[in-house]
Amino acid sequence: MKNNKLLPIQILTLTSSNMLTVNLLTIQQGLVSVAKQDAWISMLLGTVIGLVGALLMYYLSTINQGLDLPEMTLHIGGNWFGRLLLSISVVYVLIYSGLTIRVFVQALQLFLIDRTPMLVISIIMIIVIVCVVSKGIETIAGVIDILFPFLIFTLILLIAASVPQYQIINIKPVLYKNMFNTFKASLPASGALAGYGSIVYTMKYVTDQKRALKWYLSGFFISAGFFILLTTSTILVFGPEETQRFLFPTLYLSKSLNLGTNLFERLEAFMVVLWIPAVFASAGIYTFSSIRNFIVFFNIKPKYEKYVALVHIPLLLFVAMYSKNQLEALEHMKSFDLIVVGLIIVYIPLLIILSLIRIVSKSNWKTC
Repeated sequence: MKNNKLLPIQILTLTSSNMLTVNLLTIQQGLVSVAKQDAWISMLLGTVIGLVGALLMYYLSTINQGLDLPEMTLHIGGNWFGRLLLSISVVYVLIYSGLTIRVFVQALQLFLIDRTPMLVISIIMIIVIVCVVSKGIETIAGVIDILFPFLIFTLILLIAASVPQYQIINIKPVLYKNMFNTFKASLPASGALAGYGSIVYTMKYVTDQKRALKWYLSGFFISAGFFILLTTSTILVFGPEETQRFLFPTLYLSKSLNLGTNLFERLEAFMVVLWIPAVFASAGIYTFSSIRNFIVFFNIKPKYEKYVALVHIPLLLFVAMYSKNQLEALEHMKSFDLIVVGLIIVYIPLLIILSLIRIVSKSNWKTC
């Protein structure tokens, strides 16, 4: 892949698009099953935890300028220990990318194209994603810049249209004998936001890294805001008991709305269609990150990089088709949302500590 350059403002769309993935369609069901009517508070708390993780990711990128996560891991940890650490990222990113594709294909089948085999849809999506990703990060960012406004417009439309159906009673009583469960649900909530981690793969390409922070945080808060608003809207419209029964609460929310116009007669179908490029964006960034992991981990020369992209077609297809059914795929996604919380709590701080030790040691050596 080419060593392309990104404008600082493109970090906003890259970060936000990577966060607004299939989790936005499914997270409410998991949160409500734990925190009930207070799931919206869990999402708020998860945002606070996510912000800490986002700042840690950004700081790790700034103290290792010019390197992405796989490069800095080997640079910090050395040939053997570094590869041991990097293997965690290699496995996680590959599997999460495949799961993202699988869960969205399920939504497509449920709400739009139920007669098309899952295998066929998955193959088409993966081939298109890999073809775009193989062109480099600048191409990925260019495509996302075009699609991002349409995605934001759809989310604003959905939230605004649901307001007349709000029933305040559905979020009461607030925090009544439910404090522990509300805090407990904040962990998967923060995991659902973990798309901000793309910064450790994209920061090295930014032309003016000093200006990247404000755009990075803007992308984070835009996406986190939609997670909070949609979680709140879903509970206010359906109530916690009914929300628990939906595999894709956001799409069921769009299905329940009547906008009084034929243009959006089937809003859920409109949303699914518009979510196709959104998932392409997120899965594309994850696939780009996975390819970078493989290239650095196996020390692959530039002339062979295109083959690493091609190898991802069967790998992603295997991960996407591995789950036996919808529920199993969603459970795997929830598990990986919790795993990423552990990675952010342990993996990223460890890399930061090792980076600082290396910087201090290098400074002392120069002084001597």
